[in-house]
Amino acid sequence: KVSVMALWPGRWVRTCRRLATVRQFSSQIDFAGLNSAIGDVKAGDLLVAQKGAAVWKRVDSILQQELDVEDLLTLATALSRLPVESDGRVIDTLHVREVLGRILPVVDGMSSEQQIAVLAALRYLPAKDFRLRQEIFDVVTVQLQKKGVELSFAQYVTVLDHLASLAVRGPRYPSLFVNFLSIFAEKADSGWDIQPFQVLTVLKAFSKAEVVTEKLRLLHAYVEDMVESGAVHPNMAIHLCHTMVCTRQFSVEAINALLSVACKTPLSTYGDDSYLMKALKTIECILRVDLPQTYSNLAPRQMQFLNSVRDAHYADREMSWNTATTYQVKHFLANHGFEAQSKMVGPFALRVCDPEQRIAFECLERVHFYPSTNTLRFWPSLKFRHLEASGWRVLPIMAGEWRELGTAARREKYIRDLLISESLIAGVG
Repeated sequence: KVSVMALWPGRWVRTCRRLATVRQFSSQIDFAGLNSAIGDVKAGDLLVAQKGAAVWKRVDSILQQELDVEDLLTLATALSRLPVESDGRVIDTLHVREVLGRILPVVDGMSSEQQIAVLAALRYLPAKDFRLRQEIFDVVTVQLQKKGVELSFAQYVTVLDHLASLAVRGPRYPSLFVNFLSIFAEKADSGWDIQPFQVLTVLKAFSKAEVVTEKLRLLHAYVEDMVESGAVHPNMAIHLCHTMVCTRQFSVEAINALLSVACKTPLSTYGDDSYLMKALKTIECILRVDLPQTYSNLAPRQMQFLNSVRDAHYADREMSWNTATTYQVKHFLANHGFEAQSKMVGPFALRVCDPEQRIAFECLERVHFYPSTNTLRFWPSLKFRHLEASGWRVLPIMAGEWRELGTAARREKYIRDLLISESLIAGVG
């Protein structure tokens, strides 16, 4: 027995939480054990296959029981936490297919919150067979489009965010995005509670889903209205401006308005290695190099502010340490007379470079690419493009291939062949 009076308030709250947890998993469905088993599966683990098998053994046990809608959502959400990129052996297609097969007949009758939870699970759920995933995706999208007016702004933002990520691996639904803008035009000033960070998420979703429409000017105008009403503070102005120029979802008026807020805070307020300083450097770099027409149309005060940003000191935190690959590449470059250095070029950190010859050796990890593709993500792609526009020669080194070389002799030969192919050293006849 627990004496309530004998417990301090904090301990009493913790005791109640522990008892609630016990009650939550007191049924025969062992979701707690499943979550624990999934948590043990780590990318790169030598025992990943055995641990993955343990997960699917628990899934098999759960699927043999009577599951309601909430149970199915809990199961799908748990499985979505599996590290898809770590090892193909972790994925059990038959079990995933059965989970999706059980969700499909009941998804039509789910509430909006449950259907949004299904989208979240589909976004990360590992599956090699996309047919059932696509059928569920179609049903949920149609249902949510019918409920568009009933959804809150926060719910609609979440839907667009999930749809944009799913669009990378499946068909896009531009009609739902355009429908959102139509509802936005009706309810922005009356029914919806809209926060600046939510507008930021919407802009990213439209960019990722590759939906381009003239109606986006409604969002741009709304950003101007938020600035005019004082709803955007300097930090949020920087975030919004950074997102708008990076996604190319902007108007000159909106950029001018956001920069007018950002320049109210002295640059000395931001740390030399802060994210906000990096964002400002990126804004200046993109406007000057990629969008010169927009840059020339900025107000004089905003242009003066960006000039100050360009001259301001910034040191990326990545410069303070080396990965195993960059450390080894530096060593083997030194063997061929290349004393590699680290250098900042605008917002970009060059860990391995020769500033005199303007050569950058970029070590690319799997994380620098979109999942299951050879397409570079936005930041490394932007970095390569801007460095080359500034007269740098960028030589990519795939970290995965580098690790597979294994021995020092093979890595030495790899660097020598790379330097010869780029005419940086003479080949041996």
